[in-house]
Amino acid sequence: MSAKVTNSIKDAALVIQQGGVVICPSEGVYGISCSLFNEDAIKRVIKIKERDIAKGLIIVDSSLDTLKTYLDEKRVDDKSKALLKKYWPGPHTFVLPVVKNFNSTALRENHTVAIRITANEYLSALCTMAKTPMISTSANISGLSATSSLDNLDKRLYQRVDLILDLPCGGQKEPTSIYDTLNHTLVRKGPNWTDHD
Repeated sequence: MSAKVTNSIKDAALVIQQGGVVICPSEGVYGISCSLFNEDAIKRVIKIKERDIAKGLIIVDSSLDTLKTYLDEKRVDDKSKALLKKYWPGPHTFVLPVVKNFNSTALRENHTVAIRITANEYLSALCTMAKTPMISTSANISGLSATSSLDNLDKRLYQRVDLILDLPCGGQKEPTSIYDTLNHTLVRKGPNWTDHD
C-alpha cells in the first residue's frame, strides 16, 4: 500500500505517535523519521533504508527539554555546553553522553547519542506536535543519493513508509556539522560553523 502524501503536520504527528514511520523535510534533504521511544519503529526505519545498524542514527527535536532527562550532564564540560548554546537550534549535530540506563537502537559506542535541535520550521513543528524526539536519517536506500525534491524520491520508499509530509526542505546544500563533545572533535564541518570554535 502506498504511503499517504499530505501537507498536514498534524496528520504526520499522529502517525509518529501511533508508532508509524514518516518521510519529512529537514534542513537540506528529506528524512525518514519515527519516535525515539518506539524500538519497533526504529528497527523498521533501518530496514526501510537497508542500512547497517552499526552506522548509528541522529535524534532530532525542537528543544532539549525531553532529552535532558537522558543526558549524562556530568560528562558534558563547559566548552561543550557553550557550543550547544551557540549553535542550537540549527544545522549542527552533537554527539553527547547519555545515562547508563538509557537503552536505544540509536545508541552509539561509549554510550553516546547524536542529537540535533533543529531550526527547520516544519521538522521542529512536527517534533513539538508529536511530543517526542525523533530518529532522523536521510530518505534514501543506503548507498543511493538523498534528495530535497519529492519528485526525485525513490519510489520504493512510497511503499515502505506510512506517510510523506509534502512540505519543502530548508534549502541547505551541505550536510550538518557533527561535533563529538567527549573528545572535542569536529567530525564533519557543516554550514555556519566557524573555525575558531
